Amino acid sequence: MSDDEEDYMSDTFLNKMPDVRPGVPMLKRVKEALRKEEIHKEKNLQNRQKTYKEQEQESRETKLQSSISNENKGFALLAKMGYKAGQGLGKDGAGRVEPIPLNIKSDRGGIGMEEVKKRKAEEKLECYRQKVRVQQQAEKQSLEDYSTGSGCERRERSGRQRETCGGVSVSVSSWTARRASLFPGRTGTGLI
Repeated sequence: MSDDEEDYMSDTFLNKMPDVRPGVPMLKRVKEALRKEEIHKEKNLQNRQKTYKEQEQESRETKLQSSISNENKGFALLAKMGYKAGQGLGKDGAGRVEPIPLNIKSDRGGIGMEEVKKRKAEEKLECYRQKVRVQQQAEKQSLEDYSTGSGCERRERSGRQRETCGGVSVSVSSWTARRASLFPGRTGTGLI
């Protein structure tokens, strides 16, 4: 066999053959459509006009990044009084170096509204913590009561045995009498 002839059993011969499996061209078309759609979305995002809030935020960020120039009236007044850029304010230069940070309100609440919300949230949290403490104390007390008495005994309350069933506290003797009237053949003090 010469080097010029291709072997029909080799990979090179198989790789040149088109893929004719059913459904493969459909997958290629779908993938191509998804890719084109993705490119279209990216172009739309690039060409989209920004909202007023986005424009405002961008301009604010660019202005805050740049320092105040010498033409600014406030800076000129400070320079007349001996201020140099990068130096702290005050007689000794030990004061504030950076300007007061900008705090922009986006809601319609008043200036003190945030403190009120914070205080209410803290009160709510403290109330919840108090509830949890009370529940933990009650669980601890019931555990202590259970551990001091035998597990089969019921609590004695005001001289009578009582049982709680479905949130209703009923004396055991009334349960026993009721059970005896309903089921005359059965004996015992167990609840139904």
